[in-house]
Amino acid sequence: MRNVLLLISLAAMPLMGCASTTSSYVEANAALGRVVVYRNGIAYFERTAEVTGDELALSVPADKVDDFLKSLTVVDAETKQPAPIAYPTVPPGTQGLISMKIQLKEPGTKDKPRKLLLSYVTEAPSWKPSYRIMLGQNGKVALEGWAIVDNTSGEDWKNVKLGVGSSSALSFRFDLHSVRNVPRETLAASDQFAIAPPTGMSVYGIGQNADGQAVLDFVDDATLALAESGAGRNIKITSDQIKVAKEGNRKSAVPPSQPQAGTKYDAPPRDGRNTSKPTVAPPTMTAGEQRIQGLARKVQSQNQRVVVEGFAGKDDADKGGAALERANRLREQLIQNGVRPDQIDAIANTEVTSAVGGARVVEAQKPGGGRSTGEAKPQSSASLEPIGTSHFESKTAMSVARGTSAMVSILNTSTEGEVVYLYDPESARGNQQFAFKSVRLKNPTDSTLETGPVTVFGDGRFIGEGLTEPIPGKSASFVPFALDRQVIVETKSEENEAIAKILTVQRGVLSTEMRKVSKRTLVVQNRLAEDTNVYVRHTVPKGFKLTKHPENVERLGEAHLFRVKVPANGKVEVVIEEETPIFKSVDMRSAMGMDLVRAFVSSAALTGDVAGKLKGLLELQKELGNTEQKIETQREQMSEYRARMDELHLQVVTLKAVKTGGSLMRNLEKKMEEVSDKLSKSTVDLVALEEQRMISRIKLQDGVAELSMEKQDAAKPARVAEK
Repeated sequence: MRNVLLLISLAAMPLMGCASTTSSYVEANAALGRVVVYRNGIAYFERTAEVTGDELALSVPADKVDDFLKSLTVVDAETKQPAPIAYPTVPPGTQGLISMKIQLKEPGTKDKPRKLLLSYVTEAPSWKPSYRIMLGQNGKVALEGWAIVDNTSGEDWKNVKLGVGSSSALSFRFDLHSVRNVPRETLAASDQFAIAPPTGMSVYGIGQNADGQAVLDFVDDATLALAESGAGRNIKITSDQIKVAKEGNRKSAVPPSQPQAGTKYDAPPRDGRNTSKPTVAPPTMTAGEQRIQGLARKVQSQNQRVVVEGFAGKDDADKGGAALERANRLREQLIQNGVRPDQIDAIANTEVTSAVGGARVVEAQKPGGGRSTGEAKPQSSASLEPIGTSHFESKTAMSVARGTSAMVSILNTSTEGEVVYLYDPESARGNQQFAFKSVRLKNPTDSTLETGPVTVFGDGRFIGEGLTEPIPGKSASFVPFALDRQVIVETKSEENEAIAKILTVQRGVLSTEMRKVSKRTLVVQNRLAEDTNVYVRHTVPKGFKLTKHPENVERLGEAHLFRVKVPANGKVEVVIEEETPIFKSVDMRSAMGMDLVRAFVSSAALTGDVAGKLKGLLELQKELGNTEQKIETQREQMSEYRARMDELHLQVVTLKAVKTGGSLMRNLEKKMEEVSDKLSKSTVDLVALEEQRMISRIKLQDGVAELSMEKQDAAKPARVAEK
């Protein structure tokens, strides 16, 4: 949208080093009437010419011919028809001016004055914006905008309408002046009778997946079934599955770069020759077990968390359930082969479906994406902002001499604005402890106010400077201009995981959907003697959603701005919570797993047999914990009894050498006898407690092993309050 300049204040100043910066311009017997300078390194020129002859001559600098040919339009003012242009062909690298001629009439016609309109685009310095803000009262501020335009064209701009603008339009160089010869290929008859086939490709291989995670291995259904059959699992295996598994393990189960499990190789000679002769180990285990053992060693050597991704087969009705079931089966096999339960998670990958189903092991990602051994590169939010359009043009003609610059007023108005504080710990020049004193203002125009420096005045004096991002028309913006340390922010962050829903249970291993909750608490303290508004900037990580936050919210790109009113000399606590669902296996045999289940049982509405079983197991675990506490207390008491007996015994031995200590010695011997009786009783009680602990532990282990639940019996998730 085109806006009229409210005030033209020409402050022409000579450019430094004019001899080196001033470039040549298009010379023509045509008056320059309009110039618009853009932010993308170009300028738009309009000229008018009164011609009475056959043609109009133009002289174009060689370095501007390409831009000139790319954008030139010549139109007859009466007929509105374009006019042809002729120019000599010169070799590349030509310096100086190139003459061009505009043909105005056909040979043999009478002379008639013609009025031509010429417009073209050539390279020019970008204009530079700057702003002034004068703080006012009652939620109003005065806003001034200025554009600095540099005339390096080598031509005086006399009595022209000068404008500045910006948009999302692209601009580039393109060679239109040079002669372009197209080489042609020489062809010959060529009959090929022996054509080699293309190299084969593997869908699942040791490499990286689409997210850049390293893939350690892929195990199909048949191989997994063989591993479970060798481990003593009561699973029905068809002869076709065993045949497919043996073929797969013999041909492609292990990458060629690694020896197959169960095969021994001699060390290669130092000269690099491969003289190894494999010796196959005795068939004491199935091929599936060998495969899982090799994968388990590889996972253990990683020394970092890994994820088992289960895939559904094409014939599975419940894709998600089948995928998660395969992932848990492979996870259990890896745990049985020595992998720590806390090192490996199981999830369902419903985006990929294989022909026979299976699971693969990949490196776990850090929060926010990326491999666990790399660093995530943050994406700049500025690159995601829309690019607005602005256009400011002079209402009256003005002049800018060549080799000088003009400072032109583009905006002078009153707009909505107030002084606030902005807490920005995320940007490159932000602050983790203090909030910036800022101006929050609204762009009153329909055009975008481009990025530029902002000088802020208040009470007739300078109070700070800031830098604004592009402000779209009718939008609000924040301009930090001072760091007075009057608003202090203390932050505390914590994360926790809680079970939201139990999907399946197999032998005490729960496949769960969990909530990973990230909580950030900010204590905002105001040192000022008046109430103030503080805006807190916060960006929600990818994959998370806000569940608790202040009510007044604005958006700043991908970030949220929470408005908080802080009383004078007071403080306010701001709590921001966000969560994301994750799929994870929980082993009830571990203390951490039991704590998670206890928290879930206390907060969720459990029904059915699994509810009673879980509560019974929790009671057993509580009883076991109480018994262990009693055992520990009993052992401490017995240690005190033994120490007291040693003291009494030493005192009795000492008194034997004293003739008058008979009565005291008898008294001490009686006390030692009483302590000995207490120690004997404590020993009997300790044995009983240890027996009770053993019984409770066996009951708990047996209950955990028998705990199973199908997916359709899964507990409903606990409700989460959302804002």
